[in-house]
Amino acid sequence: MLIVLSLAVALLSAYLGFDLAVGKSRSAKGAKRLRLAAAAVVLGTGTSLVHVMSLLSYHHRITPHYAPALVVSAVACASLSAYIMFALFARQSPLSSRLAGGVFGLGVTIMSTLGLFALRPGLFVAVDPFVGFFSVAILFIAAYFALYVLGNFRGSAASGMSKPGAALILGSGIFAMQYTLLGALRVDGVRSDAAVLDYAGLPSSYFVAGVSALVALILAITWIFMVFERRTLKQIAFLDPLTGLRNRYALPEEFERRAADLRLGSMVLINLDRFKVINDTLGRDLGDLLLTHAAKRIRTRIQEREALFRMDGDEFLLVGSDSDPNVLLQRVDRMLEEISRPYMIEGNELYVTASAGISLFPDHGSDRSSLLKAADAALYQAKSSGKDKTVFFNAGIGGQLSRKMELEKDLRLALEHRQFFIVYQPKWDAKLGREAGFEALLRWQHPDKGIVSPGEFIPIAEETGLIVPMTRWMLGEVCRLNRRWHDEGLFRVCVSVNMSYRVFESMTLLDMVEDALRSSGLEGAMLELEITESIAMKNMAITLSQLQRVRDLGVKVSMDDFGTGHSSLGRLDEIPVDTLKIDQSFVKSSDRVSKQALIVGIIGIARLLDLEVVAEGVETVEQAEFLLSRGCVLMQGYYYGRPMLPEEVEAGAWKLAAVTNQAASAD
Repeated sequence: MLIVLSLAVALLSAYLGFDLAVGKSRSAKGAKRLRLAAAAVVLGTGTSLVHVMSLLSYHHRITPHYAPALVVSAVACASLSAYIMFALFARQSPLSSRLAGGVFGLGVTIMSTLGLFALRPGLFVAVDPFVGFFSVAILFIAAYFALYVLGNFRGSAASGMSKPGAALILGSGIFAMQYTLLGALRVDGVRSDAAVLDYAGLPSSYFVAGVSALVALILAITWIFMVFERRTLKQIAFLDPLTGLRNRYALPEEFERRAADLRLGSMVLINLDRFKVINDTLGRDLGDLLLTHAAKRIRTRIQEREALFRMDGDEFLLVGSDSDPNVLLQRVDRMLEEISRPYMIEGNELYVTASAGISLFPDHGSDRSSLLKAADAALYQAKSSGKDKTVFFNAGIGGQLSRKMELEKDLRLALEHRQFFIVYQPKWDAKLGREAGFEALLRWQHPDKGIVSPGEFIPIAEETGLIVPMTRWMLGEVCRLNRRWHDEGLFRVCVSVNMSYRVFESMTLLDMVEDALRSSGLEGAMLELEITESIAMKNMAITLSQLQRVRDLGVKVSMDDFGTGHSSLGRLDEIPVDTLKIDQSFVKSSDRVSKQALIVGIIGIARLLDLEVVAEGVETVEQAEFLLSRGCVLMQGYYYGRPMLPEEVEAGAWKLAAVTNQAASAD
C-alpha cells in the first residue's frame, strides 16, 4: 500500500506543481512569483513524502524517527530546487531549460541524503555507489524529458497532453529514483522490540529491473511525444496557415508520389490579377481574406484526384492527372469564372480576375522543375497578353522566357563590363531653324546578341531594379558630355534623360542629379528629366516632392507621351513640369481630323499653363507643316534626325539634312 500510495503522491505532486507553475495567468509579477513558490512547495513536499514512504515501505518492521531540523532542511532543499527549476523554465531559453532539470535533480539528491542522515535510532547505512549513481541518473533524465515535453508542446495542438505527460514522466522518475536508492542501501544491526533483524538490503537486481521498466515507460512516453512533435512540425512546415492548403514545400513529396503512381498529367498555375492593388488600397488584412475566399472557390472546382497548393502570395498550383488539353481548358476556364464572381468581404464588394498557365506531362517536361517552369512561362504570357485568360505552354513561350532569363543574367554584368552606350536624338526648333536640345537614349551592345532593343531590356531592368544604377551612370555620362560640348562651343542646349518609376521609388533621384551636376560642373538648366504620366500619378506626393527638389537645382522637367494617360489632366497644374511632349501616336495620325483636334487641344493647354510643347515622332513634311501651322515649333523625329552617337552629333551632318528638310517644306 505504501508503494502504491507513494507512486500516487509522486504523480499528483508533479502534476499540481506543473499546473501551478505553467498555468495561464494574467496576474501581476508578484503574484506569478507566488504561484511559482506554491508550485515549488507542492512538488518539494510531495517528493519528500515519496522519500519517507519509500523508507517506511523498506523498513516496515521498524518505526523510524527523524531529527526535525534535518527533515525541514530536506523539504526546504527539495522545494528550493523545484522553485529554481520552475523559474529557469519560465525564461523559455534553451540554456535555462536544460539547466532547470539538473538543478531539481541535484536538489532531490541532497534531500535524499539529508533524509537518510535524519534516520534514528542510529541506523548504520552504507550505499552501493553504482546503484546509487544509477538512481540519481534516473531523476536527472526524467526531469530533463519532462521539461522537454512541457516546453515543446505548450501552445501546440498537443498542449492539452503536455502537463499530464510531463507529470507522468517526472512523477515516475521521482518514484523510480527513491525506490532504486533503496536497492543501494546496506543496513546492519537493527534491533526491534521483538528481535534483532539483520538487513543486508533487498537484492539490487530487483530494484534495477523494476526501475528499468519505469525508465522504459518514461522513454516510451517521451518518444511518443517526439514523434507527435515531428508530425506536428511537418504539418506546420507543409501547410499554409492562411488558406489551409499545402504550401510549395509539400510539392516535391506529392510530385514524387504521383510520378511513381503514374497519376501525373498536368500542372496549372493560377494567379490573381491586380491583387497588389487591393492589398495596397484596402490593406493586407482584407487582402488575406480575399485570398482565403478565392482558395475556397478553387477548392470547389477541383476533383478528388487533384492536389491544390498555395505557392507564393496570390499564386495557386493545381497538380492533376488529366492531360487532355480540351478538358483542362474547360475546367480551368470554369475555375477562372468562379474566381471572378464578386466578393462581399467586410462590407466591400470586390472584383478580381485570374490568369492561368498550363504545362503538360511529359510534353513540357518530365520533372517537377521543368513542368513548373513551363507553367510559370505560360502564366507570364497570359498576364502579358491582357490577363483573365488561360494559356498553354508552347515552344515559342519557352524561347521568350529563356531569352528573358538570359538577358536578365547578362544585364547584371553589362554595366560593369561597359556594354551600354548612349545615343542622342535632336529636338529641332522649326521656327529658328536650329537645334533646341537633345534626348539621350540608352542602348545595349550585347557581346553575343548584338544590339538589344530598349523595349526588351528596359522592362527587365525596371523589374529587377537594375534601372536605378543604370540611370545614375547615364546621368553622369550625359552631364559630362554636355559640359564638354559647352566648353568646346559645339552646342549650348539642354539634354533630356528619361526617368523610371523605380528611380522615384528608390528615393535617390536628388542624390543622382546633384552628383552628376557636381562632378561634371554642368548648370542645372542644361539638364532635363523626362517623366511619363503614369510615373507622375503612381505615388503623387512622393513623386512631386522629389521633382520639386530637383527643379530647385534649376533642372527642367518634361512630361513624355502626354495624352496617352488617363488621370493626369485634372492635376496637371499641380505637377512641376516645364514641357509637354505630344505622343507620337497622335503625330503619326495627324492627317485625321480627330487627332488634329487632340493635338490642337494639347497645344492650347500648354499655352494656358505657360509650358513649352514638343511634338514627337515627326517623320514627314506634312506632319511638320501641320504642327508648325498650329503653333508647335519644337519637333523631334526622324524627319529632323535619328538617334546618333556623340561623334555623329558632333560631325554635324544631320544639321544640314534638317535644314534642307525644313527649307524643302517651306518651299
